[in-house]
Amino acid sequence: MLDFEHQVSTEFVFGKNAELKIGEKLSGYGFKKVLAHHTGDDFLQPLLARIKGELEKNNIEVFELDGVEPNPRLSLVRKGVEIAREEEIDFVLAVGGGSTIDSAKAIAAGARYDGDVWDLFTGKGKVESALKIGVVLTYPASGSESGNVSVINNTETNEKILISSRHLAPMITFMNPELTYTLPAFLTANGVVDMFSHICERYFSPATYIGVIDRMAEGALRTLVDIGVKAIKNPEDYRYRAELMWIGTIAQNDTLGVGRVQDWATHVIGNELSALYDITHGMTLSAIMPSWMRYVYQNDIPRFARYAEKVFDVKLEDEEKQALEGIRKTEEFFVSLGMPVNLKELFIKNLDIDKLAASVQYNPATNTIGSIRKLDINDVKNILTMAYEG
Repeated sequence: MLDFEHQVSTEFVFGKNAELKIGEKLSGYGFKKVLAHHTGDDFLQPLLARIKGELEKNNIEVFELDGVEPNPRLSLVRKGVEIAREEEIDFVLAVGGGSTIDSAKAIAAGARYDGDVWDLFTGKGKVESALKIGVVLTYPASGSESGNVSVINNTETNEKILISSRHLAPMITFMNPELTYTLPAFLTANGVVDMFSHICERYFSPATYIGVIDRMAEGALRTLVDIGVKAIKNPEDYRYRAELMWIGTIAQNDTLGVGRVQDWATHVIGNELSALYDITHGMTLSAIMPSWMRYVYQNDIPRFARYAEKVFDVKLEDEEKQALEGIRKTEEFFVSLGMPVNLKELFIKNLDIDKLAASVQYNPATNTIGSIRKLDINDVKNILTMAYEG
């Protein structure tokens, strides 16, 4: 296990009616003006009414900003920053899933930055402080409810860039699994893939040592395989929804990734697919990951073979065949969720593999991405070609 520093500072309020504790909690911390940030969808309105009622009952003034879209837009973040500054907001509350949370984080950072918030994403500025952030989670997927990352899409430049700072970790998150009962099957499936990929980005590491972090990751992956389809078919089963909600959190707050070099090649490529073609994040991951696996598995056949056994119960005499069967099982799992497993299934018009590969954010020091195998632009083109040909 490598040296590491790790802090999860988020307070979790988990369980039935968790959101009804929001007024009491925020009042206890002394907050007076809350900006509630959300999509504005009709199905959120009863929840928003309950939240506003609890906040107002505790003498907290509520402002609202709706309009969040998948791949959250810089234009809305700028609007939120303006509101936060003008109204002297002291707490930004995200009501929703990853896109809403990421947008809220950017607003919180931008409100405390003397300049354009996009500077923080391009490296012209640095996140040195932020307004306090909270979450009422309705869509477990990204893990952003306790992570320190925000990903924002600039539609003017077709850039989707992330920033990371301890100041962006939400202070408190309210997690009621019942709020996910009405999620469409498609969104639940996307969430499961996102969680699965977050764990794999940490599991497929150059480290050869197998220890507690690997075994925890294998257990979480196996649980997702066990309950993913069940959660979709039984949307109001509290057990499955509670498991998904907590796995989504630990999959991304580095509980399953400390002490190791992580990969992230699938996510880096997927982010560019989202930025250039405005495709839902989980779909880009399921379309890329099987091809990425087949391209890199020979760099650590034993790890891929172990993954096949521990996650999918695959045990063959030939280690390489076992590794390949694990990859096939991964693809089969995504299909069972109704997710795409190649680029053709994304129905992208005018797909430009060269442009897509060139737009990937490579490490400037090495011009590569990934860690289990360092991939340059030609490798990325090869993976994208594999993913297109299926």
